[in-house]
Amino acid sequence: MLAERIREVPVGQVVAVLADDAAARTDIPAWCRMKSQDFVREETLQQGGWGFHIRRTY
Repeated sequence: MLAERIREVPVGQVVAVLADDAAARTDIPAWCRMKSQDFVREETLQQGGWGFHIRRTY
């Protein structure tokens, strides 16, 4: 879903992804490296899961 939705975000802006699958902690940063997008940060959410912030670079 990230690959589709990031096209909707203007270049230079940040998109937040919410996930409850622990694999996302590895998969999302790896996707960012493969697609030359900036992985900004990961945060643990109080309600469970994680939030990932990705800056669109192109």
